[in-house]
Amino acid sequence: METLERRLAVEVRKTRCFGALLAIVCFLLPADIVLPQTEKTAFLTNDSSHVSITRLSIFVGSVIASGVAVHFARYEPLWKDHYTSFYFREDFSYARNQDKLLHFYGSGLGSVISTKALSWAGYDEQDAVLCGAATSLAFFTFMKMEDGHIDYLGFDRVDELANLLGAGYPLAQYYVPWLKSFTPKGSYVASPNTVVASEQKLPSFLEDHEGQKFWMGITVHDLLPKNLQEYWPSILGLAAGYTVRGLNTPHSYHETIIALDLDLRKLPGDSAFLKTMWEMLNYIHLPMPAVRVSQSAIWYGLYF
Repeated sequence: METLERRLAVEVRKTRCFGALLAIVCFLLPADIVLPQTEKTAFLTNDSSHVSITRLSIFVGSVIASGVAVHFARYEPLWKDHYTSFYFREDFSYARNQDKLLHFYGSGLGSVISTKALSWAGYDEQDAVLCGAATSLAFFTFMKMEDGHIDYLGFDRVDELANLLGAGYPLAQYYVPWLKSFTPKGSYVASPNTVVASEQKLPSFLEDHEGQKFWMGITVHDLLPKNLQEYWPSILGLAAGYTVRGLNTPHSYHETIIALDLDLRKLPGDSAFLKTMWEMLNYIHLPMPAVRVSQSAIWYGLYF
């Protein structure tokens, strides 16, 4: 019986994957060409999947449109004068590897957004998490493939590993629930000391690694024994942060910061909209009291 249930589960997932592919076709071609009316009605009312082709098409269309927009936004500064044959190149000196954290954070956030969109389209939680991670990884891999054709960048396999780990982290949280007490977060305050190459024209916040801070938020309340949880506010947590200083100078260094943190998922709200909003905003670290623990100790009333 267990084997039969597993086979049925596999077949259901195959059907849903086929539905996702069909949605792409429906987005690119007129609906009347894709399916006869009777088949369209039967598919849209299929009780075994509850997947909305309209909503799924909106999601797929948004992903495709974003990919096209990213490509053309990068054409002028990257492709136009720097196109070359595909090659691999790892760079462990750029921004003291702060960019690897950006890849992890960005792909992780992309995975969460894709999962939410697929849930909205009607996928169950497990399928949404799996397909959301795959969508984010595919999107960021597409960008790295383009980098592989730029003469001063190349396809960085370590960056791709960071993309893989980031996209897979929400998946790990699904299968290992206690990981939900550890949330990747980001914050940004513009810095004058960017490391962007002189020939690039990319948005400054992507290359402003001194302005970027990446955090791991820790939900202390949920990790405490049950008999101690009443003594710790559920919304209050801790965060370990990391950034770099002194880039483009001979004396660049890392900074590690420990700060108070807010778990916005604990804010009140019973509606799906509010729960989703608090969950998404929880990936941002808000200004809080902090202490720098590397280099030398510095206390901050509010650390931005």
